[in-house]
Amino acid sequence: MKYSIKNLVRATMTLIVILSILFIGVISFLLPSFDVKIIGLILGFSFVIIATCTSFIVLVTNHVHTTLDSLSQTIESIIDDNPQDIFSTIEDTMLSKLQSQIIKLSDILKAYNIKQKKEKDNITALISDISHQLKTPLANLNMYNSLLLDEKLDDNKRMEFTKNMESQVEKLNWLMESLIKMSRLETGIIKLYPQKQSISQTILQSILMISSKAEEKGMNISLNGDDISLIHDSKWTQEAIFNILDNAVKYGPENTEIDILIIKYDLFCRIDIADRGGGIIESDTNKIFTRFYRGENSKDKEGVGIGLFLSRKIISRHGGYIKVKSIPGEGTIFSIFLPTSNYY
Repeated sequence: MKYSIKNLVRATMTLIVILSILFIGVISFLLPSFDVKIIGLILGFSFVIIATCTSFIVLVTNHVHTTLDSLSQTIESIIDDNPQDIFSTIEDTMLSKLQSQIIKLSDILKAYNIKQKKEKDNITALISDISHQLKTPLANLNMYNSLLLDEKLDDNKRMEFTKNMESQVEKLNWLMESLIKMSRLETGIIKLYPQKQSISQTILQSILMISSKAEEKGMNISLNGDDISLIHDSKWTQEAIFNILDNAVKYGPENTEIDILIIKYDLFCRIDIADRGGGIIESDTNKIFTRFYRGENSKDKEGVGIGLFLSRKIISRHGGYIKVKSIPGEGTIFSIFLPTSNYY
């Protein structure tokens, strides 16, 4: 750029000199007689023009160099992660706009890099968590397989170990399905197919999915409230509600009630799922939706801590959210909020 400006200055100066000489020549040719004073005036005027043009070009060149240096300083400050306003942000000039756009572009690129790093860290953490969760059932299968290879093993033990292997295979299959759902939700692969349909029917399908487990414990699930039509993906909303109901049945005492209530607001539809379980201690309330987290009150129950994580992800994809209110020893209320308007 610097050499281009110098070349432009030299070319302009040369052109001015040539035009001045031609101008003097034309005027001299047109004069009827040679007049030293007139020629002197013409020469003086020509030199004034040359000097003025030269000064103007030098000033413009210096201004361009100063501007480019300032832009260079702006870019350098961004590279050093310390962006500075070299040009005044108060004045509405082209240079201040250019500076603002450069800094804005830098912020966009920085945010993109942070997002990419976060996604990479999430994938790394996800792979680590999946590997950890698969270790136990695979180790159990390997152990039972080694025991079954013993030819001296009696039939009763062989049947017991075979059933244990079957249980571990079922657990592994369930775990793999849950992990696949979780990874697809986290990476945004899963697409929702929302339709305007009854939220009551969606909830009833979730109740049907958990009914056999509830009956085994003598638990009754009731549904009350107005039937509301919402734009939602019924399949995935069923999955979210089922996971909450599954926790209520798993951790709730026998022969108790689980109440589901639908309440309509202007912007959201609220679905309360209330159980009579042992409740959630306050320190766990903000952690129960974390991937693979299991609260202090659930250590003696089988599970890996995926259900509530999936529920939150699914409801969030619908533009909603989940709130929890719990009293230890009395029960827990999970409140699901789904938008009544078309979020999509």
